[in-house]
Amino acid sequence: MALDLERLIATTPELAAMPATSARLLTLLEDPDVPIVDVVGVIETDPALTANVLKLCNSAYYGLRGEVATVREALIRLGNQTVLTLAFASSMGRLLQAPVTGYRLPRGQLWRHALAVGLVGARLGPDGMTPTDRNRVFTAGVVHDIGKLLLDRPLRESLRQLPPEPDYSGLVLAERDLLGCDHAEAGAVLGGAWNFPSELVAVIGNHHRPAPAGSTTSLVLAADLLASRAGQHGGAPGVGEQACELAAQAAGLTLDAADERTAQALADLEGLLSLLGVN
Repeated sequence: MALDLERLIATTPELAAMPATSARLLTLLEDPDVPIVDVVGVIETDPALTANVLKLCNSAYYGLRGEVATVREALIRLGNQTVLTLAFASSMGRLLQAPVTGYRLPRGQLWRHALAVGLVGARLGPDGMTPTDRNRVFTAGVVHDIGKLLLDRPLRESLRQLPPEPDYSGLVLAERDLLGCDHAEAGAVLGGAWNFPSELVAVIGNHHRPAPAGSTTSLVLAADLLASRAGQHGGAPGVGEQACELAAQAAGLTLDAADERTAQALADLEGLLSLLGVN
């Protein structure tokens, strides 16, 4: 029998409601004309988030001349969408850094995987992709596996367990066998409960299925496979080359080109984790 996912959300206190700051940031991300004062007002209510945003904006990755001292200055120099995307990703780390023992993921591994998929997905986008669309892919990559947070408890409570090292497709099949649903389905329900935009919910729910070439879902699917194959997996270390090749083609790339972009993105990952205080 399939899990009652909505009831599971209601009985999992840490997931019953999306963290307030994350929810407000995601709402602002959906408004391309959001006033700077509104963004500053949300970020500066959280000192830890403010510190992380400023560290990220002052990192070598952005190459800004002179130190960025305030959130307002960061918004002026990098733009609302970029700063909001960084802030949202940072805020989600509070949930995604936790150990997910039902998937045999130690503390921080799911967070590493989530950031890796976000970074790789953004890199896989076509050269002419707008910064706004690239930020959307990054955001979708960060949250694509939130369903694992929801399925963690029932997996731990189950008398049966996932295979020790499932491959990419085997993980989904094992979830369905044990629980009657998989983490993509669970993530879509959780995203809906958290009032995620419908387009983001669709990416979460479909990130293990073939998607139209060039779509956000196809980029997240390719990034998930490529990051996992490169060692930044979220519980399924085994990934076949043929699956990666098909996913790369859907993203409009050869596998060699996709691998090159993946390596570039994962080089950024370590710096990003360091800035966020994650080992």
